[in-house]
Amino acid sequence: MLVGGSPLRLLRLSTSGARLVRGWWSGRPLGEQRAERLLARRLLDAGLADPDPPPDTRSPGKLTVIVPVHERADQLRTCLAALGGEWRTIVVDDGSKNAEAIAAAARERGACYVRHEHRRGAAATRNTGLSRADTPLVAFLDSDCVPARGFPADLLPHFGDPLVAAVAPRIVALPGPRSRMDSYERARSALDMGPSPALVNPHGRVPYLPTAALVARREVLGPGFDEALSIGEDVDLVWRLYDAGWQIRYEPRSTVAHDHRLELASWWARRVVYNSSVAPLSRRHPGRLPVLDMSAAGALAWGAALSGYPQALPVIAAARTVGLLRLLRVRDIDATRLAARLSLQGTAREGRELARALVGPWSPATLAAPRMQGASRQLATLIGAWLVASWLEDRPRLDPASYAALRMAEEAARGAGIWLGCVQEQSLRTLLPARHPRHPGGPGVPSARLED
Repeated sequence: MLVGGSPLRLLRLSTSGARLVRGWWSGRPLGEQRAERLLARRLLDAGLADPDPPPDTRSPGKLTVIVPVHERADQLRTCLAALGGEWRTIVVDDGSKNAEAIAAAARERGACYVRHEHRRGAAATRNTGLSRADTPLVAFLDSDCVPARGFPADLLPHFGDPLVAAVAPRIVALPGPRSRMDSYERARSALDMGPSPALVNPHGRVPYLPTAALVARREVLGPGFDEALSIGEDVDLVWRLYDAGWQIRYEPRSTVAHDHRLELASWWARRVVYNSSVAPLSRRHPGRLPVLDMSAAGALAWGAALSGYPQALPVIAAARTVGLLRLLRVRDIDATRLAARLSLQGTAREGRELARALVGPWSPATLAAPRMQGASRQLATLIGAWLVASWLEDRPRLDPASYAALRMAEEAARGAGIWLGCVQEQSLRTLLPARHPRHPGGPGVPSARLED
């Protein structure tokens, strides 16, 4: 049996299927038999396995790099120099005042230069470049990024899979002077999707990808980005591809460095802007960016814990363990340990998400808690436990107190951005929690399902 994926799946294998999987796990390449390839396809589609495709031999003429830019001539030079001049490149200037400097930087590297007379935004700038590209593949690369050697070539092998529409590298921090903010951004950048490869799923571990760096099939992008969105246009594009049945992959073995904001005020303001996209995106894609994603059973358990009845948490964890054992249909010590671990992880995840909501968009309710008898102590315990767990998970090169202060500031920016978006959308619907679907396996089992 394979247990994994995001959202969680439980896949029961036949004897021959288990033998094939053991072989792949030990490094044996995929064979040509139809049954073998169908099983591999199923694992990939379920997020239970990640592909390791052979090298791609296609020529540089198959791809065009599109670089949107506004005012950053020096950063543009660095970006284009890192590309090495191997790929056809289109630089789209979004109404920069120093147009001559931008054009000169493009000419120095043999890039095609296109200009908007007036600033039109990131979506329109990328779309202008897309309309000028005539290659099967396009790569979007922001001008404040410095790609590692091998980008975008390292991502091209994934397009050997005809179901893959887009692939993104890992966005890491550009090397710079060490500081508290630099250490925090290296641990918790909004653009860094982590060290593990993933199949992008709106309800999974990697729910979307930033288009600061992204390679895609030109023909599947259609008109491109939604120009009505001033922020969040990249998330919207990825989700529209997902809804159309395409796969989007995250490949962290390829990296692109990004020049992060390291001045506290500009960093905080940018986080507010990022999160102001939640409300308009929620209107276009309902249920995909909830302030809090929690099962009904989890909400009852955590509500009871905050009301002074913490024994509700082990009760719900035990009930979830029993429900998962029913799904596994196995009664041995390994299955019991697995079910217990998954149920504890799910309950803890809901607690972390509740703490984030109370510190961020639900902070007005948190501020009112001291007036509620006994509630302030439970809230302080929950938020403190969340901060400690986050520090242990991220392991930043930062002392716990500085990390906690910046993490609280980040969540406050999230709350401010979500409220700002709600005001602009004239709707508070985004502030409502989402509810996990119930599953016959038991109360609160997180949308796991068994497949044979």
